[in-house]
Amino acid sequence: DGPIDTDYEHTTVTVLDNETGEELGQVEAAIADTRSKRYLGLSATDHLPENRGMLFVHSFSDEHLYVMRNMSFGIDIVFIDADGTITTIHEAPKPGPDENGNDQTYPGEGQYVLEVNKGWMADRGVEVGDRVDFEL
Repeated sequence: DGPIDTDYEHTTVTVLDNETGEELGQVEAAIADTRSKRYLGLSATDHLPENRGMLFVHSFSDEHLYVMRNMSFGIDIVFIDADGTITTIHEAPKPGPDENGNDQTYPGEGQYVLEVNKGWMADRGVEVGDRVDFEL
């Protein structure tokens, strides 16, 4: 199980095409808004159900470095600026059998970071510049 099923608050995250405003997809995300929740991330999670994820909330927009520490599956790591615009999308593979994931680093700039199953963004045609809508 892990953070997805515990006492985290959740929010619905909607991804919208920047040009048309069309909804590209929606995920139910656990909110990681403390240092310990952000550090743990999804590393204690065995797998993510379809259309589930985690939304990391930082106090302000900045450069952040995310790692695949102790991850058991691949994810998309999506950086989002303060106004909801996607700035970077990384497809991060699951760490190899003899790796802990600490060497897999993914930099980006934003106030929010959304993690979903690897390929979720590409499957829906989500691109840098598209928008993300949610309530905290």
